Amino acid sequence: MTPVLPAGRHGLKYDLQMLLRSLRAGLLLVLLRRVPPASFHASPDVFAALAGVHLLMLLVLGVATVGINGEFNVHEIPRALFFVATTLLFGLVVARVSGRNAALLPVAVAVVAAGVVYSVLWGSWGVLMLSLPRSALGGGPWHYLYYAAIGWWFLIVIAVVLQFAAAGLRRNITNALAGGLLLVAPMVWYPQNYLWTPKYAADAGAAQWSGIDERAFYAQQDLLTKSLAALQPGRAGVADLYLLAAGLYGREDVFAKEVRLIEKLFAQRFDAAGRSVVLLNNPRTLDTYPLASMTSVAAALRRIGGVMNRDEDLLVLYLTSHGSESHQLSVDLWPLRLDTIDPPALKQALDASGIKWRVIVISACYSGGFVEPLQDEHTLIITASSAQRQSFGCGSASDATYLAQALFDEELRKTYSFEEAFGRASKSIAERESAQGFLPSQPQLFVGAAVRAKLAEVERRLAKAEN
Repeated sequence: MTPVLPAGRHGLKYDLQMLLRSLRAGLLLVLLRRVPPASFHASPDVFAALAGVHLLMLLVLGVATVGINGEFNVHEIPRALFFVATTLLFGLVVARVSGRNAALLPVAVAVVAAGVVYSVLWGSWGVLMLSLPRSALGGGPWHYLYYAAIGWWFLIVIAVVLQFAAAGLRRNITNALAGGLLLVAPMVWYPQNYLWTPKYAADAGAAQWSGIDERAFYAQQDLLTKSLAALQPGRAGVADLYLLAAGLYGREDVFAKEVRLIEKLFAQRFDAAGRSVVLLNNPRTLDTYPLASMTSVAAALRRIGGVMNRDEDLLVLYLTSHGSESHQLSVDLWPLRLDTIDPPALKQALDASGIKWRVIVISACYSGGFVEPLQDEHTLIITASSAQRQSFGCGSASDATYLAQALFDEELRKTYSFEEAFGRASKSIAERESAQGFLPSQPQLFVGAAVRAKLAEVERRLAKAEN
């Protein structure tokens, strides 16, 4: 039975009491305990207050995760309010399906109250996980907690249906399915981030919009020509590594940072000094690195294919950027208009270069869409995500994307095996994503039948040189 709302105004103290009462009842729902409808104060004021607490909680958890030296992320407000809108819509659906119009507000208040408590518990767990060293996490099933959390939330929604809108099996199933669509599915397709994020450097923002001055514009062709001309030829009898690394997106520094990290790693550890080409889109590197585009990538591939021993040597191609659901890599340097890179264009450039042995690593959202078009028996492919998932770690405040950090900065400093490094890196990435409540990116690996033997040859040579 829906509680009768008290008439008249009762003041701030009364409103706070009702808010706290609703939150206590929300905790019981989260614990899947039975809660009498009268435990919630179903009023517009309490619903609005709970929505405000939800926003405050997202802010506080963000500060706990990032630290006080961050900034308010106004772009996350629509996603936070999206939860409020879907909750009201869910209440409306339940009221209509159950034939109890008065159930709309009690159901909405119950869902928001439970959602606030659930988010605090799940967010606090994420903060705790981030504070632990990775060695403490081990290789256990931490990355499955995200799926458990989704299932837990669905059970909470079902508990709301059963306790506030019990109307027979068929209607209960309909209401539960509506809850799954409106309240559970968005956790997967439209996940909420915190309202407090790492501060974007002021000088980075200024540089981002500074454009390309005349001197840099005319220097670019010379930079590409000199970079390609400096490539050393392959050594007879030696399986040399050639690196082509391209940071394609110019509005975030992370892509430039990780590409230069990889360049240094391959020069020092993989004997690729003099056999590396770096292409960068970044306002700060216009005088030092050639721009990255499909045109410059294709030119670099042709040059590498021309100076290497194609039967002996191996190419490592690393591309990093933002990716789209249609499997296109963003290529950006304002104010230039640069074409995106898709799998057919990249395959055409690789095939035209004549390069036989290939290791291709792509760090971008939805990058798994590149695996099938590029695979062959002479190629190893690693992507930051599956074809349907996002990857993480971008932003100017970051030093490397999750894939670049785990694969290159951590694991390939311990082994020369890309396959072995990927195995450990993918576990590390999954643990990190789980700790932050992200939907797992599902990094992908493809190893061609013939390339494994070639990679083993390279690994033996490098290990022998190290010893």
